[in-house]
Amino acid sequence: MPKLTFSSDVKWSGEGVRSVADINGKQVIIDEPPALGGTDQGPNPVELVLAALGGCINVLVSLFASHHGVELKGVQVHVEGDLDPDGFMEKADVRPGFLEIRYHIDIDSPSDPKNVQALIEHVERVCPVKDTLRGVPTVPIMNQKTS
Repeated sequence: MPKLTFSSDVKWSGEGVRSVADINGKQVIIDEPPALGGTDQGPNPVELVLAALGGCINVLVSLFASHHGVELKGVQVHVEGDLDPDGFMEKADVRPGFLEIRYHIDIDSPSDPKNVQALIEHVERVCPVKDTLRGVPTVPIMNQKTS
């Protein structure tokens, strides 16, 4: 299969810290709570990272369930992460990103627990978002417009 390229265009709204992402023709509002200068009109970037992990796990569980002989009645992923704001505010010498991310997968299925476990192990091994969170080079390319 050829390499796929995904993209997102994110533009500052001109109001506070709110941005709007255009992802494949769908708009997502990105904001912060008032304590961080926002109006809380949408999830913040780190919440979107957590949602991306949970969403990716859900997609893969539903995609590979039949491959493992698992009948799905429901799937839910709870994701949470610890972040010290002093890192990105440069108030302390701590990591600016997540210190730890935890997730719990709840699968409602009458199938053999061994099959469900094999499914979970498969998903954890191939999840692109989980793999990305292990570390991938990010390359900034900056263009500055002058008015």
